[in-house]
Amino acid sequence: MKIALFPNIYNSDVEKLTEQILGVLVGLGIDVEIARCNTDIDDITKPLFANQDELIRRNDVMIAVGGDGTTLNIAKSSALYGKMTLGINAGRLGFMSGLERDELNLLNCLSTGQYEVEERMMIKAEIIDANGNSQVHQCLNDAVLSRGDLARLIDISVTCEGRLVTDSRADGMIFSTPTGSTAYSMAAGGPVVSPDNSCVVATPICPHSLINRSIVFSPDKVLEISVSNDRNNNAYLSIDGKQSIPVDENTKIIISKSEYTAKLIKIKPDNFYEILNKKLLERRI
Repeated sequence: MKIALFPNIYNSDVEKLTEQILGVLVGLGIDVEIARCNTDIDDITKPLFANQDELIRRNDVMIAVGGDGTTLNIAKSSALYGKMTLGINAGRLGFMSGLERDELNLLNCLSTGQYEVEERMMIKAEIIDANGNSQVHQCLNDAVLSRGDLARLIDISVTCEGRLVTDSRADGMIFSTPTGSTAYSMAAGGPVVSPDNSCVVATPICPHSLINRSIVFSPDKVLEISVSNDRNNNAYLSIDGKQSIPVDENTKIIISKSEYTAKLIKIKPDNFYEILNKKLLERRI
């Protein structure tokens, strides 16, 4: 087995934790490579790790050391190559992490094969501009349509199979996977969905309405979204909290199930509901 470590060294204490992980893996006789963090971290268009794709291609398992953002980043990139990811929490919540920093003794399960692989559904967001140009993005957590800098609402229309689902005037709308249902979607009032499900959850953000309800779509549905706003406002589509793409009334957004699935290594016996209680309810977040 060959393992690549992806430590977010801009996160406090990660460097020391990475040394401890490296010591355990080398002691198990596992070949390990360590990713280099990008020096130009102010440029959000660049990946956090300079040699990310290269390491994913030539290793069997990726270990993300950091918070949920680091695990999300590596798990999504690994999914494109059909590779597995284990998150080790060095952040605050670590909801996607498989191990905590005081559980490194369990890394021996990687060499003995005593682990499970959870496959997490992803969604695809296709953005088509007025000239018919298309760009496709893969999402593990969510695709979020939101207003720009001004505190003005935008009008969002969602159709499915050629029929109108909703017309919302709101700050935006979140299109979430089950994995992302415990992130921004939950904070906006959306339902918590176990990650072994396959569905897309559409949750409005601060709608100008007396009713604020999410809609859950089966994974075979294809959603078409359009947005309009006044001439002094802007709208953006954010992909997993990273890329922010400007959209206007001539832009069409297509949300559908991705052909890729993220593969997260699960070592501990805790199920989703136990983790939910431990990470969210007990910490009162």
